[in-house]
Amino acid sequence: MFATVLHELKSPQNVGSIVRTHVAMGGGPLVMVGQERPWQFRKSTQAFSRKLERQCDIVYLDEEAAFFEWCDELGFAPVAIEIRPQAAELGSIDWSERPALVFGNERTVLTDAFLARCDQVVRIPQFGAVGSLNVAIAHGMVAFDVRRGGGGALLATGRKYPERRLRSLAGDVGVESDAES
Repeated sequence: MFATVLHELKSPQNVGSIVRTHVAMGGGPLVMVGQERPWQFRKSTQAFSRKLERQCDIVYLDEEAAFFEWCDELGFAPVAIEIRPQAAELGSIDWSERPALVFGNERTVLTDAFLARCDQVVRIPQFGAVGSLNVAIAHGMVAFDVRRGGGGALLATGRKYPERRLRSLAGDVGVESDAES
């Protein structure tokens, strides 16, 4: 199980998209850190979340210290997703059993003091001229990597989909049915 942590996010579109992906990837708690009051899931957010926030265990923590205490109490390993040269690259991570994936504000970076308290800092390698990814896109990429366990095949199940095994990204592209696997 993984937790998604939104550190002072501002955009309703980003929050809604992250909630939707979090639920789709089978995430555990969704934690909002640094919010003055609980997030208001209004139409602007729900257009992206499809009201899936009703399926999340949402935790509101007003201070960073409370977040790290929460991680200690529940056995989550805080993992910051941040563009830093010294960060480990996504795809090379051996994910802990209970990572708390921290995504920072759309305009500012997570502070050095915050990053120092995290178990790990991870960056998504980029190959083009764009300097950074949208936070909701970054969340989707990381959540998928966590569910894959950093590599290998993924058993996909869900309300709309029959159980199927996705082939390894290193192997053939496509979907195997249960009869083929």
